[in-house]
Amino acid sequence: MSKRSSIFGRLGLRGRPNDDDAPPPAYDGPLTAASSQSSQQQQQGQTPATEEEADLTAAFAGLSLSDGGSHPTVDTCLAHLKLLFAIQTLKEDVGYTDGLFGLWDCLAGPVIVDEEKRRLAGAQYDKILATLSKIREKRWALFVARAAERYEVWWKSLPGQRILSERDMDELERDQDVYGRFPVDPELKFGWREDMLPPLDVLMVWHTHMLNPRAFLEDAMLVGLRSFWSNGMPWELVNQAIDSDAFSYCVSDQCKANWTNQTGLAWDNADDSMRKTLRCPRCTASLEILWTTCGGPENHHQDPNSEVDLIGGGYGDGNLNSNCPQCGIAIKKELLSVARFVKDVKALLGPSNKPMPGTVLDTLKGTPEYQTEPTAPNLRIRFARAFPNRMLKSGCRSIRTDITGLLNNPYLPDPTMEDVRVKIEAVLSKQSYLKEINGLRGTTGTYTLRPAARTAIRKMMNTYWQNFSIFGLDLSGAVMRQGIFIEKMVKLDWLLHSPSARQTMERVLVKYNRFFAIMAENTGTVVVPTLDVDLAWHTHQLSPGMYYQHSVALTAKFVDHDDKIEEGLLSAQFEWTSQKYQEKYGEVYSECTCWYCEAIRSSHISGLSGVLGVSKQERLADDFHASGQASLCPPDKSAHISAHNAVMPVEDTRQTVHRRLVALHQKRLDAAYAKAKARAEKKGRKIPPREAYLYDHWGYPVAHAGPYGYPLWWTTGMYFAWAPAAMMAGGCGGGGGSWGGCAAAGTGDGGFSGNCGGSGGCDGGSGGGGGGGGCGGGGGGGGGGGDGGGGGGGGGCGGG
Repeated sequence: MSKRSSIFGRLGLRGRPNDDDAPPPAYDGPLTAASSQSSQQQQQGQTPATEEEADLTAAFAGLSLSDGGSHPTVDTCLAHLKLLFAIQTLKEDVGYTDGLFGLWDCLAGPVIVDEEKRRLAGAQYDKILATLSKIREKRWALFVARAAERYEVWWKSLPGQRILSERDMDELERDQDVYGRFPVDPELKFGWREDMLPPLDVLMVWHTHMLNPRAFLEDAMLVGLRSFWSNGMPWELVNQAIDSDAFSYCVSDQCKANWTNQTGLAWDNADDSMRKTLRCPRCTASLEILWTTCGGPENHHQDPNSEVDLIGGGYGDGNLNSNCPQCGIAIKKELLSVARFVKDVKALLGPSNKPMPGTVLDTLKGTPEYQTEPTAPNLRIRFARAFPNRMLKSGCRSIRTDITGLLNNPYLPDPTMEDVRVKIEAVLSKQSYLKEINGLRGTTGTYTLRPAARTAIRKMMNTYWQNFSIFGLDLSGAVMRQGIFIEKMVKLDWLLHSPSARQTMERVLVKYNRFFAIMAENTGTVVVPTLDVDLAWHTHQLSPGMYYQHSVALTAKFVDHDDKIEEGLLSAQFEWTSQKYQEKYGEVYSECTCWYCEAIRSSHISGLSGVLGVSKQERLADDFHASGQASLCPPDKSAHISAHNAVMPVEDTRQTVHRRLVALHQKRLDAAYAKAKARAEKKGRKIPPREAYLYDHWGYPVAHAGPYGYPLWWTTGMYFAWAPAAMMAGGCGGGGGSWGGCAAAGTGDGGFSGNCGGSGGCDGGSGGGGGGGGCGGGGGGGGGGGDGGGGGGGGGCGGG
């Protein structure tokens, strides 16, 4: 019997209900796999599994799953892990396929097989390995870019679509199922069948889309995909489609045929055309653009003294640049973002009256909120969520014609979203315009736009920054970031080599419920998950209807899980979360022995209490090591901070402040590590050196600052839609700076205020909506980048 099949004999058993108040079971305690299994089966009145029943395939087939939505269980978490293994297997197959998309290994230089020759080659061989890792990364980046486009085609082909209109969001003329009641029936079924499954690359993008809950909800509401949204991942079908031994994705021939008939695309990503067909945004001529210009002929050896071009100018490359042969306009990513914005404005102004993205959900709660006409006493409080739509429909400063004619403006040969920002700010800078938009023409006195309306402007504009897809975020970049989490989960190896997989998942669910309780009790604070908690959180979000129900019931908000948060904030808030968890539950939060987690635990111990030996936090840390549990948590395979959403701000006027905050946090981390090291040596233990954190990037080792840092190995400029690990410093800063900054909302006559965090929601200035960049703020402000209290828009990884 194989090593794999000897481990999972009990995967077919149902998990027991979790008790939040009881200590979670140990991950891999001193019990043997056999004794642990036998004990569990005896408690449930079952006989121990035979060797035949222990077969891995049979075990996964025995998971209790459905194709409808569900709250996370042991079985759905295990099925989710199996999907992650399949995605990682796909990634490795793509990256290591020599010649895929014309990217040959030989572009890196001649392969040196002999060990002695490698040693003599020295730096030259190191450069070959580094370049080879980038070539493999480029293959995967192109594959993901194509997958995101394929997902968009599939999305448009899904049945039951109905375009949402502003009238649907009016309390007087409402169809509740298309707006108000859209997310509140978690029992809705989509009617999944095996022959409806998409290819694995498309499934991967859908998986990532659902892990951005507010964006996925709004995208689905805009086109009426109610049952598709509510149902979520069809776990039973997906589990059956993934081979439990090789983690390959296998479906019927009928399924493949249905996919091609429905979408016009090949089943395999690599079999689709290497030319992208699109319409010129200006003259609508049909264009064909190469997906990449980085490929070359086989056996072409690069000059060892020159750099391989992996940026490229193709549609899927990092620097798209192609001229329309008919009108001559330069087709660039920035132009495509503008074209999408103009198209959406025309849909708002046209017969469909489709609301702009970012204006569908309440800016604070992330839930549908009907628009009501204000009565005379509260005319100053016009409906804030719909302000961007009213503004774009107004005649103020010719905003309608300026926007709809942007692509044909002879004075703007290469329009960008910066030009859109300037035009919107021109409207927001005048009190008279603001009064007219909000039905207050002719009134006297100073008028200030409400923070919620400023938040709505930023939410709308955030949709188009560094994103020209039809969705609320750039899914290609989101898949790349999600890949970091997937790789870490595979490395933890809970599926193949854990002797107590079910116990592990039981513990994960207990910690997740506790984590959510902390979010509910601290709605204005960024709460950061560990990897194990994030697995359960992700699993819950893959049943959107159930997750919505759970989130609103506990927090009165739809808690978001945006996937961009500045690395320094992520680490600082992880420190806070760890201390809060340990104070509340009397257990170590991050069960890991890497230098970073040891330093975080040490930071919880105050100087005086540590000297006197009376610190509760110190006792928890000591008990963690004394119990033997620490020995089961090696630094390279433990569930520490979940940092797949860590990003680095792009240089702008706020970068100086960012650097100072990072330096301050790093100083605290250095001191905590020194303290942890001294304590460990005093107790006869050792903790890993800080220099020991290396990442294997496609076969090339890259030094990494720590588990909280953004991925240094990503090559700037290589990717389809901007850099997946970069964000504008401060997000939508108030009115200046780089083209990524959103329109600053007006206070009237030249005054601007407010900042914005991550893409999930924006701060509305002092006392306004919460900054988005957070990692778990169950509600209100302060999510991550904003400087206001009040309401937050769910950025980062869970700002509700």
